[in-house]
Amino acid sequence: MDTNDHDPNITAAPSSVARPATPRRPALRGPITGVLIAIVFVVGVGVGRLTPVDGADDTAPGPSPTAAAGPTAGDGDHLALIAEAWDLLHEQYVGKDTLDDRELAYGAIDGLTEAVGDTGHTLFMSPEERAARSDALSGSYVGIGVQVGESASGLPEVLGVFRDSPADEAGLVPGDVIVGVDGRSTAGRTLDDVIEWIRGEAGTPVELTVRDGESGPERTIRMVRADVEIDAVSWTIVPGSTTGFLRIEQFSNGVADSVVTALDELRAAGADRLILDLRGNPGGYVGEAVGTASQFLASGTVFIERNAQGEEKANEATPGGRWTDLPLVVLVDEGSASASEIVSGALQDHGRATVIGATTFGTGTVLGEFALSDGSALRIGTVEWLTPDGRRIWHEGIEPDIAVDRAEGDGGRPTVPGDVRDLAPAAVRAAVDAQVARAMRVLDEAG
Repeated sequence: MDTNDHDPNITAAPSSVARPATPRRPALRGPITGVLIAIVFVVGVGVGRLTPVDGADDTAPGPSPTAAAGPTAGDGDHLALIAEAWDLLHEQYVGKDTLDDRELAYGAIDGLTEAVGDTGHTLFMSPEERAARSDALSGSYVGIGVQVGESASGLPEVLGVFRDSPADEAGLVPGDVIVGVDGRSTAGRTLDDVIEWIRGEAGTPVELTVRDGESGPERTIRMVRADVEIDAVSWTIVPGSTTGFLRIEQFSNGVADSVVTALDELRAAGADRLILDLRGNPGGYVGEAVGTASQFLASGTVFIERNAQGEEKANEATPGGRWTDLPLVVLVDEGSASASEIVSGALQDHGRATVIGATTFGTGTVLGEFALSDGSALRIGTVEWLTPDGRRIWHEGIEPDIAVDRAEGDGGRPTVPGDVRDLAPAAVRAAVDAQVARAMRVLDEAG
């Protein structure tokens, strides 16, 4: 899912959250916000659940969300079924005086978006979740510093860990499956529920029980929540070589400009080949993805939008790229999603880079954000995006040119530029993970 404050033609979004509804039937759909995002995961566990609106009466039973004289379900109006269920709950439930209309409404919209089947993309966000997601894309948020998705068994899985975050310092690594939070089992709970448990105020403790993969041994990790600053772009020259190593954590606001600066500095430092690391990058703003890909393409399409009517629109690279003629390798993994897939797919289709790692997450719809009347919003997949060659990424992902298993070095954490910056040249090859090592060999062979 991707968003772009700078490009009003794109609307997108980053992570998973709860989804709302309204107890009555006013105009549920507000104006489009003009923002598009390309992120799919819970960014840094930066989203929470629902909290009451100040001054609102969320406990009094409310009227049916449809007019009393409206059509019945027998007339074929399926929306009337929702009204019937609403009325029955308020009339027959033994605890009807305790019903929270806001929670009922939000739960109903959650159910609608779940039924769409666009898991992790088309979704509902409360006002609080919208604010948290905006904070994450601005480069900071309160949390523990992880990106979370669902494992094959449906449990929360750590997809990425931001360096120097509470999660990183406590030893969480990609591939860890979260089985408990503060003693509560995550089995049978939604990803949003678990995110709500993990999030909290800076300075407060949280305890996670995790497994190494689906069936590994369990361990308990204690950490303190903090304000996490995300250094979205980092780089170094691999010691003893002319290989530049550039990592993008997420396509947050301003990343494309930071990439330009980094590439200029790499060239000035003597780099003549580059490793572009997009592993664990959940996406971000579409415009930042296009701006980044444009630094490596002299011309051509970056990605194609296709709407529900089958109409297609090509999004072209911006001229003036900084690294359009030098050797390039791109690293991806299962945590690379959305905007990361736009960039890696474009560079792969144009034959501009060798893609190394594991098949990416497979996020392939651009999200339009539609504001609702209470400040919540629906993010709806309105446009599917394709690679320049017309390959569909949704549910399929970008398959690497060279498959290399998830990094195993450094306790399971992928090597990042800061890990090798101060090493002696002779120590580099032994210190990097398998994916970076393979990238270095490919660039060496390219001459």
